[in-house]
Amino acid sequence: MIKLYYEKILAWIKAYHLEIGVGLCFILPPIGIVWLVVIGWDHLNKAVYRRAPFSLNVTTFFFMCLLVSAAGAGIVRQNASYLLIVGLIAGYLGLYLYIKETLTLGSFQRYKRIVIAGGFYLFLSGLMLKDHSLNGIFAFLTGTQFIGGSGGSSQARLFGSAYNPNFTAFLLLLTFTFVLTSMIGHFKNKENRLLLYQVPLILVIAAAIFQTGSRSGVATMFILCLFLVIKLNPKLGITCLGMMFAVRDQLIALIPRTEVIDHSAMARKEIWLNSLSIWKDNTFFGTTPLGYYDSYLELTGKGVPHAHNMFLAFFAEYGTIGGLAFLILAGSVAFKFCCLYFMESKRKHLLNLFMISIPIIFLTGILDHPLVSPQTALITVILLASWDRYTEPVHVVQKSAAYVKRAFLRISLQAEKSHNLTKSQKNKGKY
Repeated sequence: MIKLYYEKILAWIKAYHLEIGVGLCFILPPIGIVWLVVIGWDHLNKAVYRRAPFSLNVTTFFFMCLLVSAAGAGIVRQNASYLLIVGLIAGYLGLYLYIKETLTLGSFQRYKRIVIAGGFYLFLSGLMLKDHSLNGIFAFLTGTQFIGGSGGSSQARLFGSAYNPNFTAFLLLLTFTFVLTSMIGHFKNKENRLLLYQVPLILVIAAAIFQTGSRSGVATMFILCLFLVIKLNPKLGITCLGMMFAVRDQLIALIPRTEVIDHSAMARKEIWLNSLSIWKDNTFFGTTPLGYYDSYLELTGKGVPHAHNMFLAFFAEYGTIGGLAFLILAGSVAFKFCCLYFMESKRKHLLNLFMISIPIIFLTGILDHPLVSPQTALITVILLASWDRYTEPVHVVQKSAAYVKRAFLRISLQAEKSHNLTKSQKNKGKY
């Protein structure tokens, strides 16, 4: 009997090992990180020995460039600890390949539900520990230990099990977009029973994003909502944009920690300039995320964990090789994004979900670098692999390009028609 239960448990773990890893990233982050990285290593090992396919595309090229940069930095700087970054990126690459190869609609829906549950867990754990500080191995294992700043600054900000309020804001934004797109789909289908719990949930998640104190997180939430309204109803979206512009001062007042915006802006500028200097000193391979802190400390005498800008961070941490690879990846994502915006997909729910979840990566990366955390990076790798799987078929890009051409052709025809109408009216006036 015990053996039967043991075999059932093993079979269940084998069937849902990815979902277990994602869940552990929220509950026990270090274990979840190792779990997902091991899945990536296992699949990459199979791909190397040709027991699993290796698809070469822009994203895999990006990860391979990061591998080269991290290995090169370790050799140039003669630091064996950088091999940890090589192993981590290899895990990212393997996990990406695994998701892209095995993803189904059902597994993606499970991933989405786990992220939503994880976002709610972040809120609850952060609420319970807001007035308490935990230390030691238990705090590290549960993600409730503040990392990346002074402990005093963390007490007024919610961060739950993500170590840092800015990382929490990133994960909560993913939760927010997943719930929002589900809510819109159920609203269109008039599934009022599901809306009864989704509306309070999205309000709770929105409140949690405010409580993280992340200015970029709150601003990104507003931008994503506005973008979705414009996509679903352009006239209503433009009206909302005009209204937001009219009350811009009141909206700015809603952004957390506005009293220190000037100080933060000056600090960011200093960090960015110093990050450029670090890149200049480590032009080809960078410093890796592990070496950035030491390089910054050596340059300025201050300890800063990352560049607080994702674009600069890839150049400083992975040199010109990794930075250019990231720009190519960002350009590829932007191209697909612009094409798909004009596309009418049969799976509109998934299209809308990707349309407002993918920009989170870049919008939050303007003033911060949430992907420096393996916890957020692994969850993002799964999202990025799902996005590439969704946009993989050639006919999707071809259809999208056709929609873009058709849209521009329609605009030009309307402009020509209005021009001819104006010209004929002028001619009539002459006679």
